[in-house]
Amino acid sequence: MKKIIAQLATANISVYNYKEDGKICGYELNTYTNGGLNQIVFIDFRDTNKNPNKIADFKEAFLERVNSIDTDEEVELNRQNKAYCDAFTLRESLDDIEVWKKELVELAESL
Repeated sequence: MKKIIAQLATANISVYNYKEDGKICGYELNTYTNGGLNQIVFIDFRDTNKNPNKIADFKEAFLERVNSIDTDEEVELNRQNKAYCDAFTLRESLDDIEVWKKELVELAESL
């Protein structure tokens, strides 16, 4: 997992363990879009048969999670913030989030 976390760090993604009762049950990935929007991606292993300490399981869960990102939903959520709307047009928002997701999927596939 250290190698995977190092690869994510190279892509400017900070990784934090999420623990419950002292046991890792997920990872919080602190990411940024090219436009500077902070996006948190949570990889949740609870209620799955996957092990958060196994590289293959992390890779699979990460790819599933980033593929499940709904870019329209992300834009809608962010556009509820006036400061965000002042900083980004709707087109800029869509482009920024779509590129962010595409890059995350490419990264997940390359791990």
